[in-house]
Amino acid sequence: MLTSSCASLHQAGENYGTAIGCIGGAALGGGITYLVTKDATKAVAGGLIGGIAGCMAGNVWQSREKALAQIAAEEHIAIRSQPLQAKQKSGTETVGLVAQVEDSGMFDTNSAQLSASGLRQVRKIAAVMKEGDQNGVVLIVGHTDATGSASWNQKLSEQRAQNVGRILQQAGLNPQKLYFQGAGSSRPLADNTTYDGRAANRRVEIVGLANETLLRQRVEQEGNNLAYLRYGTQPAASQQAKSASVPAPTKRRSVGIRSPKKAPDSTPVAQSQETATVSTVSENNKNWVDFGGQAVSASTLPLAANLKPRSSGFSLISQANASGVTGSCLTDNARVAGAAKNLANGKALDDHQTREYFNGMNGRAWAGLVNNHLVTLSPVKVLKDNAAVVANPNVYITRNYQSSGNRKADAPISAVANAWEGEDSILYRVYLPSEKQQPLSCIDLLVPKNATKAQQGQLFYTSHSNAWVANYSPTRS
Repeated sequence: MLTSSCASLHQAGENYGTAIGCIGGAALGGGITYLVTKDATKAVAGGLIGGIAGCMAGNVWQSREKALAQIAAEEHIAIRSQPLQAKQKSGTETVGLVAQVEDSGMFDTNSAQLSASGLRQVRKIAAVMKEGDQNGVVLIVGHTDATGSASWNQKLSEQRAQNVGRILQQAGLNPQKLYFQGAGSSRPLADNTTYDGRAANRRVEIVGLANETLLRQRVEQEGNNLAYLRYGTQPAASQQAKSASVPAPTKRRSVGIRSPKKAPDSTPVAQSQETATVSTVSENNKNWVDFGGQAVSASTLPLAANLKPRSSGFSLISQANASGVTGSCLTDNARVAGAAKNLANGKALDDHQTREYFNGMNGRAWAGLVNNHLVTLSPVKVLKDNAAVVANPNVYITRNYQSSGNRKADAPISAVANAWEGEDSILYRVYLPSEKQQPLSCIDLLVPKNATKAQQGQLFYTSHSNAWVANYSPTRS
């Protein structure tokens, strides 16, 4: 099980990295030897060997931590580093380091070209990553703020990560052990509606790990990290332009929505002030559908807040923050992240995904009635491996299905879906294209694992430019 602890520059790592590495290495070495051999004498020897290896790893971690702090001071840039650790019953061992380097002019505007100062900074960082253990692997991940389209941000961030990787190669790192990835705006660390938040989201992430197996696990888990749901991916301009379309808060709490159950730890879920991106749909427009919901208000509770973080895996942000999700799909855009690719050959990292699907999410349709109208999602395909969405669904609306017996659906609407896996449930989020007048804006579904019916659902739509929400609990067809 892999975890990380976070600090501005981890003090324990700077001061006690070698000691922690020695202790962790000895514990792991002795414990693993005993489990394999059942021989206490050999376990002592294994502990000594593990201790030596742990001391070396701890020293590398400590040296890199201090060197990054020095670069941050020299270049007047923000660098936050975190040790990545492997936990087992027998102990803990440091297996890597992740550094978040804020952009701060590292690249020319809307370009993957490193600026003069950016080139100097990356060369210094490359020298740090080259020191010490040469058997590990390095992943460079590019991140952007939410300004611009998700696809453009992903492409730009990948090109930037690749260019940083080339500087590391020039510094002497083996390109076969260098990987790059463009995450675009899909993993925000801060609020995209503020200047400081967007600045924090524009960053280059450099991850050093002991081997490719750990790298693969890191990549898979970061793609499904609930912590990144804390902030939405809509740019400030979009939200500000549409802010007038959201009604002022009322005294009603979650009108028209069942109050979500408390999270498993019995702590109240967070409330949020939604800022909606909505398209203008008049009731006289042929696309208008009355789903019988209520206006979105400050008391509308996001279903994502009910997701309990998984008990294993590493997390860039503490698990406590992962349960503080404050937005629904209204404050989000479809999240697009690329694969991790090898710098030497450009091939994507093999993630060894199985073809096992969550129950009911193997290509079946999900359908439910909303104020007499039948809303169908098809296909719904989500793999058990990190809740990967295999195919985006179409949305079908059959009007007056219950009252008039109509069985002819409107033309299908192509949508984009993302999914996140919690300890007990899956959040399945469906985004409809906002550039066209659509009867729906987006859909959030909270589906218990191995269930055939959504635990709760929220369907968001528009009326006279206002954001509205209705209950939607589809079942597998």
